[in-house]
Order: sequence, then structure tokens, then C-alpha cells
Amino acid sequence: MTVLVSKPAVNLRSELASLRNQGGYQEQQFYLDGLITNGTFETTSGWNGIAATTDSRWYIDNGRLTKGGTNGTAAQIVNPLISGQSYKVEIDVIARPLGDVRIGIGDVSYTITSTLGTQSVVLSPTDINNGIRLFTGGAGGGGVILDNLYVFEVDANGNAIYTMPKGWVPKDVYEDGLLQREGAAYDYEVIYDGFDYKIKSTVAPSATTQTCVIGVKA
Repeated sequence: MTVLVSKPAVNLRSELASLRNQGGYQEQQFYLDGLITNGTFETTSGWNGIAATTDSRWYIDNGRLTKGGTNGTAAQIVNPLISGQSYKVEIDVIARPLGDVRIGIGDVSYTITSTLGTQSVVLSPTDINNGIRLFTGGAGGGGVILDNLYVFEVDANGNAIYTMPKGWVPKDVYEDGLLQREGAAYDYEVIYDGFDYKIKSTVAPSATTQTCVIGVKA
């Protein structure tokens, strides 16, 4: 059984001050954003199966991802995905004139093109080998236009969670350059599961949110 233990801000800072006084204080900056690279589709960076110019499968057009008329898969191999962990997906569907497009995480998938607008779903893969991918569910999906894809690890209530690198403890958290306040009723909460420290964001992040964490290590 996993036990989640909240670390109150005052206790955490006291522990860090004690480490500093003992001469065992090491600090480093981490950027803990969503799992997708280039989810705003400004370029093809991070993606397999996407072209920079018009072709018959996937391509970038004016900062949006567009689907050509034939089947094809756009994919990212994200490390680490965790089997059994829940991941929240959000994406903007700008146009869907022909066919359906699905988003898959590992061995589970969801049709994102049933309606226009922002689509949101939580997926829990049991086999993570396929990474995160966009693919056609039947017809070629031609003319579908997508933007602002982001994928985050979430808890049972759908709150975004950032896992610190093993052995590191969060000291300060910044979102889009602004210092956040620790505490469940404020901007974030620190959770320790017995192995790693995690940061649970109170306010849901977006595709462009940048979260910077100042971490410390004894």
C-alpha cells in the first residue's frame, strides 16, 4: 500500500535549513513541464511522423498540426511513462472535416475528434511501450486540424503531479516565472510517497505553462 504524506511548508524549510547548516546542502534548478515536447506544434521538434511542409500524412501549418488524407501516426516516445499511472490529455480540435483521429498512451486510446473545441480525457495504460501517439482510427482523417496538446501525470482527482528526480526535495516552485505558495489550499502541495517527492498543482496547467522547481539534495 502506498502512503501519501503531505510535507508542511514550515517543516520542509526547517529541514533544508538544517541541511545547509550541516554543510550538506546542494541546490539545482529543474523544469518540470508536461510530458509532450512541442505540444503547440510550432515546429516538428520532438515528433516522429510529422513533416514541416504539406504531405499526405501529418504536417505543420501555421503553428497547427494538420492531417493529410491517408493513414499515418505522429508519435513521441516519452520516458518515463508508468504502467498503471493516470495521464490527463487535453487538445484543441480546430477542424474535423473527414474521418476520426485518436490519441493513444501506451495500449489505450481515445477519439479526440468527436466534436470541435478542447477535448479532455484521462488515460491509464497498462502497456507503455507505444509512447504517446496521434493516429487515424478508420478513414484517413484528412483535414483535421489540432493544436495545444498537453499530457500530465495526474492523481485520482485529475490534479497535475510533477515528480522530482530521485533523491531531490522541492524548495521553491515557480510557474511562468511567478513564485508559488505551498499548501493544499494555495498554489501547490508537496507529497512524499516513501520514495520520491511530488508536487501537486492546485491550478490546472496549460500547454504553455512552464514550471520551474528549485530542488535540494543532501
